Amino acid sequence: MSGKDKGNDEYFSLAPPKRSGWESFRLFLWNGETSQFLGRTAGSWVRIIGFYFVLYSFLAAFFAAMFMVFLQTLDQAEPKWKQNDGLIGTNPGLGFRPKPSNVESTLIQFQRGEANKPSWVEYTTGLEDFLKPYEKPEAGSHVVNCDFDTSAQTKKENEVCLFKITTLGPEVKKPNTDQDKKCNKEDSFGYSRGNPCIFLKLNKIFGWQPQPYDDIEELKKDNGFNGTVPQSLIKVIEETAKEHPGKKEYLNMVWVECTGVNEVDKENIGENMGDQPGKELKLRYTPYQGFPGYYFPFNKTPGYMSPIVAVQFIDPLPGVLITVECRAYAKNIIYDKQRRLGLVKFELKVGE
Repeated sequence: MSGKDKGNDEYFSLAPPKRSGWESFRLFLWNGETSQFLGRTAGSWVRIIGFYFVLYSFLAAFFAAMFMVFLQTLDQAEPKWKQNDGLIGTNPGLGFRPKPSNVESTLIQFQRGEANKPSWVEYTTGLEDFLKPYEKPEAGSHVVNCDFDTSAQTKKENEVCLFKITTLGPEVKKPNTDQDKKCNKEDSFGYSRGNPCIFLKLNKIFGWQPQPYDDIEELKKDNGFNGTVPQSLIKVIEETAKEHPGKKEYLNMVWVECTGVNEVDKENIGENMGDQPGKELKLRYTPYQGFPGYYFPFNKTPGYMSPIVAVQFIDPLPGVLITVECRAYAKNIIYDKQRRLGLVKFELKVGE
């Protein structure tokens, strides 16, 4: 091997110079010998930045174009898939307020009296928040006052009925008694006196129109549609028909009834419903025992507010856990305990 070749071998076998950590990092930031910044030359940085700019610009433009095409298939006034064609279906759910702080629980538990306010203030606060949208409803010519006598003839398709929370009071009033109290925040929604108010509301389904039980003779002949409608509710419907003879508009309701799940619960609630002489009304529904039909259908009209039914429990047996089931009744509302369709359940326990 010549001396020249030996010199070349020695040159190529030289190890890179040893540098400290700071020196290596500084060289990574800027290498003056190769004019590299962060390991790349200026030309390399221009090429890679340009490549990714073009790539992501194309992806963003493609996504925007596809999104615009998708929006063209939607109608802002109504959902694309409605009722049976959608996931919601045609069976409205029934919800209740107030909700316990524990989302996995349906137990409403408190102690009566102002001294025990910390035990029930979360429920009254929850009801106040729930009613806030009703206190200042949207105004306009499309928001109208409705009643059973005139709504069927005068309500237009683009109008919605105003729900007044001032109607959440008792239908039966007896001077100087608790019967004069209302389900409102001034009365702590009855919780301070141990007569709690539970608010019920139907979930909104676009275009859904209830088919009411408005034929008394049909109800009686079919034994409440083969037992679907309980005798206690048939009696309420019959009394309503007698109060307003010849006016089926007053029977255009999604009727509601709350009851104990078993006989013990019914006894603890005191479900005489005022049908025995000398007995006090133990369950009170306001403003009606159901949701009037003139609030339906829901068509996403601005200002629409779902109707509410307030159920007040008058002196439920204290210190006892009561399981309550509330049901909504209409010909096109399916009732299924297993799948919890057409009903809502909760537990109530009032302490001394």
